Amino acid sequence: MLNKTMLSIAVATVLASPITHGATIYEKDNGDNLQVYGEVGVGGHIGADYEYGEFYTDDESYIDDSFATLGIKGDYDDVYYRLELDYERENWQYGSGDMVLNIDKLFIGYKFYKQHAIEVGLTDTALDDYDKFGDFTFDTTVETGEGGDQENTVKYEGAISNFKMGLSYSYDGESSSGSEQGDVINGYVGYFSDYADIVLGAETRTGSEGLSKYGEQMLYTLGMRAYLTDDLSIGLNGFIEYEDIAQESTLQSISDDLEEIYSYNDYQTLENKGALISARYIASEKVELTGSFNYEAYEEWDIYSPYGVAPDDEYSWGKERIWGTLGFNFKPTKSVVFALEANFGEAAQDAYAYARVYF
Repeated sequence: MLNKTMLSIAVATVLASPITHGATIYEKDNGDNLQVYGEVGVGGHIGADYEYGEFYTDDESYIDDSFATLGIKGDYDDVYYRLELDYERENWQYGSGDMVLNIDKLFIGYKFYKQHAIEVGLTDTALDDYDKFGDFTFDTTVETGEGGDQENTVKYEGAISNFKMGLSYSYDGESSSGSEQGDVINGYVGYFSDYADIVLGAETRTGSEGLSKYGEQMLYTLGMRAYLTDDLSIGLNGFIEYEDIAQESTLQSISDDLEEIYSYNDYQTLENKGALISARYIASEKVELTGSFNYEAYEEWDIYSPYGVAPDDEYSWGKERIWGTLGFNFKPTKSVVFALEANFGEAAQDAYAYARVYF
């Protein structure tokens, strides 16, 4: 990735462009165009509980989740491209807690036949677009753990009638913390209509071959939405994962900057699963009400599994957890949202509050 100096230059270059309110920079009669877009968000997690392993520190009850995106996108006939920069706080487990600037997307695509296209570069994997499809809440609820954004990715997406499909291959994929995962392949197929949508997805990876704790994996996902009325919708999301995780590690060396290098072995398959039911009610043009009921179970939580946590270190929620959310979204304009979500049950936080502006 580019260093912070180069990223700052890139941001300054985009901001210096002759744009007004993030609109089109130029648009030609033949369809060629260049646009700038982005978002700014301020907010965070209230009453955060470090035991759930979702945050970087146990010293704060409020975890800042501020975020900003700035991107440019355009096309020349059937060729399109995108560069997107993110400025976000590394507030997840093993994160630094600092605000960090990085390149989130950098790819070129080609529309080769009607509603079919191929993208190459740093982009989101195919399943990443639909891994939370049945979730209407604002903050993340049940996590599916799919590949996310990856470098060295080739992705196909297309549509035929009411069906959409996607497939991607990422060479030498990495986890969100930068650990090696091997090659990552995932995809989806979905049916969309005015009354209901359903998306089935799957992912597999080759594993790190001893370079990290991550071995081979198989992931299956399901997302559904039903539109009961113009104002009321319900959703269902679920996943089941079989993931090989190393049970042993051996220190191999220590570098000059005191970084410890390990080799990993004794990979064992752990089963993880989760599901949620969510709903959204559009009370008015500016007000939405949301809710969700969540279930999650990871084998590493289970003291009765040979690969789970030791009895003395048992988590307070046991081998599975159940929690819910109730949310209120206020949208003074189409590009602004103020969100507040309360959590109850075995949740990693008491509430989530956020304000976001899109441009």
